[in-house]
This record gives sequence, structure tokens and C-alpha cells, in this order.
Amino acid sequence: MKIGDLEQLEDLTVWDRLLARSPQKTRFLDRKFLDIFEVPVRYYGLFKKGVCVAGLPIIDASRFGGSSLPWCYYQGPIFFDEIYRSSASKLTQYEIELSEEALTQLAQHEDQFSFSLNPTITDVRGFDWVHYHHKTLPRCSINPRYTAVLEVINLTRDEVRAQARSARRQEEGYAISREELGVRKTTDSGALLALYEMTFDKQNKSVSQIEISCFRWYCDYLLKNDLGIVLEVYDQNDRAVAATLIFKDYDDTWHVPIVGVGDTRYGGTLLYFYIVDTVMELGGRAIDFNGANSPQRAYFKHSLGAKPVLYFEVDYTNSS
Repeated sequence: MKIGDLEQLEDLTVWDRLLARSPQKTRFLDRKFLDIFEVPVRYYGLFKKGVCVAGLPIIDASRFGGSSLPWCYYQGPIFFDEIYRSSASKLTQYEIELSEEALTQLAQHEDQFSFSLNPTITDVRGFDWVHYHHKTLPRCSINPRYTAVLEVINLTRDEVRAQARSARRQEEGYAISREELGVRKTTDSGALLALYEMTFDKQNKSVSQIEISCFRWYCDYLLKNDLGIVLEVYDQNDRAVAATLIFKDYDDTWHVPIVGVGDTRYGGTLLYFYIVDTVMELGGRAIDFNGANSPQRAYFKHSLGAKPVLYFEVDYTNSS
């Protein structure tokens, strides 16, 4: 597969068209979504015979103190959908060649980049082979990560609970009978923000002011565009004790990027089952709980019946 040059895109509709067709299509890579963070983003395209066959977003997340934007996933390379019409053997070849060529050329333009690969990209040898034969040049660091995905299409409420651990079902019952908690939908993210900060306080961590501001932009964008919903668990005093923002992606998967849990013993479990019930009510295909890497979070999400899904983070730094 003869591939041409990597170019920084001046006409950003090229990115939009590629994303609209790509199997890696996600709202995390929409330009309007990325604009809410008010950070520099450079878009590159790898071309073959005038067709953009791969796209790469370079997102400067330094204002948030890290290499990635808060509450964001799968912000990495995207591929042209036509290559996925190939045979299995050809597809493997194309994915490897495209990723190796794109990142090798990208390293000539950018000294540093970080990607969160879409879970549809499972063969990362192309990323690993960047500068493989050039011992003086840096190579990519590739780290496996996991999320937890619960498929809910064609399932009933009872079937979802049947595949969860009995302890989770018991906790859901205790949240209602012992704590007397209720659930509701809202378009107000204020209580969620307070609970999110409280969650960090419990871990002796703090949330920066820029992250708090961005939290509001993030929620407002999804809520105003009718893409997201805030779900709350509330106590007898009508006070929210657990809350989350969920939003719908293009493939009818719903993401759960932000969760806050306050002073409650069983409210967290009730909240997660409420997420499931809401997504099923709205005809969703699956729920991506957006991360299952720390032991406690992973155990909890899998105990609800969510399956582990592997994805990768790719980092490159040329400090010379």
C-alpha cells in the first residue's frame, strides 16, 4: 500500500468527513466538542492518491496539567472506512502500515504527542514499529488500558440484574429500603459538580479551578445539544447524594465519563443501576463505563455484568 505525505489540515472539513465515515467515530473527536476545552488542537491527515486515509489529532492538554483532556477517551488516530472492507489479512496489513507511516511522519512535525486509541484498534504493532530500525530516535510508549462495557440491547431489566453479582442487587434493595433513596433525571449539573469535588476530597486530592470551569462547559455542551442527561440519587431531604452525566455516542453507546458520590452507603450502586435502566429506556445499545483500571473501580463495574474491553494509550516524546 503506497502511502503519500502527512499534512497538517488547513481545510478542517476534511477531518469532519473522515470522522463521519471512520469506524473510530466518536463525539470525543468532534471539533465542536473539542472547542469547549479552549486548547490548541492540530489536525493531521495522511493521504493516498488525494484521499485522506488516516487522521491524527494533536491536542495540547497542558493547561489541565496532563497529557489528556479531563473526562475524555479515545482521542487518537482514525482510519478511512474503506480499508475495513478488505479481507482480514489485508485489513491487518493496512492498519499496521497506516499507523506506522502516519506516526513516523508525525514525529517529524511534533516532538510530543499522546493518544488514547479507540478500542476498535487492537493491533498496535504499527505504533510499536515507529523508529524500530533507528536506534538513535525515540520510540512510542504503548500502555494497555481497560474500560468496562455493558451490552444492554435486547435485554430486560431483570436480565441485566440477573447477570450482576447478588451483592449488587442486594445493595440496590438496601438503597431503597434502608436509606430510602430515590432517583431522578435533571438538566442541572450543580449537584454533580459538588459531589465530584467531594469524591476527590475523600481521596485527599483537589480539583483545579480550570477543571471546575471546564466541567461546566463540558456538561453544558452535552446538555444543551440534547446529547447528555444528568442522573441523580437523592435522599429524604431531597439532597443529591450521588450523580453522573451520561451521553450518547454515534453508535448508540452511552458513555459515563463523570460520577460523583457523597455521603451514602448504597447510593452508588443505585446510581449505576439507574444508569442501566435509563439507557435501556432510551434504546441504547451499550454502556461504556469509561475506565476500569483501578482495582476497586474495575471490580465494581465488572460486578454489574460489564465486560472488560482493552484499549491502548500511546505516548511519544523526543527530548533531543
